[in-house]
Parts: sequence; structure tokens; C-alpha cells
Amino acid sequence: MTTTAAYGVSSASTSTSTANKTSAQSAEELRTDFLKLLTAQLQYQDPLEPVQNTEFTSQMAQFTGLGEQQKSNTLLEKLIAAQGVNQLNQAVSYIGKTAVVDGDQTILTGGAGTVRFDMPSAGKATINVYDANGRVVESMEQTFTSGTQKVSLQGSDLPDGTYRFAVTMTDASGNVKAVPTLEAGVVKAVINDSSGVVLEMNGRKVNIADVRQVEQG
Repeated sequence: MTTTAAYGVSSASTSTSTANKTSAQSAEELRTDFLKLLTAQLQYQDPLEPVQNTEFTSQMAQFTGLGEQQKSNTLLEKLIAAQGVNQLNQAVSYIGKTAVVDGDQTILTGGAGTVRFDMPSAGKATINVYDANGRVVESMEQTFTSGTQKVSLQGSDLPDGTYRFAVTMTDASGNVKAVPTLEAGVVKAVINDSSGVVLEMNGRKVNIADVRQVEQG
């Protein structure tokens, strides 16, 4: 399927319509061919050893089964197309909203930004922010409760841009372990491509099924 923007549903619909017409034409051609073969078989059969009724019945059953299979395929194509359009229409409502997915990026604008992560349990965690070269440019340590956390980087001296971050915590046994991180971004567009309906946020595509949370603005 050709990549289609949020409001390009007509392209997918046209493609599906063409496929359905092709299926219908193929079925009609098969019926015509079958009748021609059946007529020829009756015309040229040996009158002393005519084709038995059971053979005709078997041939008719095979043809009928093929026709039913084609009808099922056409119906399935229509169903898949309808689901794709419905999902696309629903996804359009995400535009302009903040979507939260698994990820490790944050965007700083005017020295402000946020990092999000899931604390498996209460404890002290260290947040490291990295630049494009993988160097730690900011670090902070704080005690958090369990659950999803949203920490502001307000007042940072870092220049505007996209940064990667990582969070670690020390468990009760003194072991340091990584904490699952989350990425938030404003949905700029909804795209229907070969992989299905995806959202464009933070300059990348995100599968709509991977969205964990949607927030206003």
C-alpha cells in the first residue's frame, strides 16, 4: 500500500475497490471458462462411454467451492479495508495531543523538558542525560515512590535539542539496575503505510498499538 497521509483515505479505498473488481471479473471469467469446457466435454464425449453424472456432479462441486472461496476472499478484503479506515479515523483525534510510549529521548526547548520513567518500587534513582556524543551532560539523584514518574528539567543550561536519558536505581540488596524509561511527544501527523496506522512524533514513527497514554496538548 502506498504511504497515505491522514486524510488520504480515498487512495486506500480506490485500491481496495480495484482489487474487488478484479476478483469479480476473475470469478466471471472462471464461470465462462467452466461452461465452455463443460459444453466441449459434452460435445466430444464418446457416445458409447458418456461422462457419468457423478463426474459432472464432482466437477460442479469443485467449481462451486472455488466460487465460494473467491466470495470469501472478497468479503475479507472489504472487512480489512473497513478496519483500516476506522483505525485511521480514530487515530486522527491524536493529532496535537501528547502521546507517551516506551523510549529514552527528551526534547529540551528554552532549557525546559521532562523525563518519564516507571519505578518498580520506591527508592533512590539517578537520572543521566546524554548528548548526541553519548556524554553525560546532566545528572540528578532523587528518591521516588513506585509507579510512573515525570521529572522536570526546568532551568537546564543545555542548548535546545533532542537528548537521550537513562535512569538507574539501587534495590534493597544494593544492586544497581536500569529503570524502564518513557518518551512523550506531540503527535504531528497520522500516517497509513504498509505497516499499518502509525503516529509521527518527535521526528519518528510510532505504532499506534505502542501508545501507553494520551494527554491533552
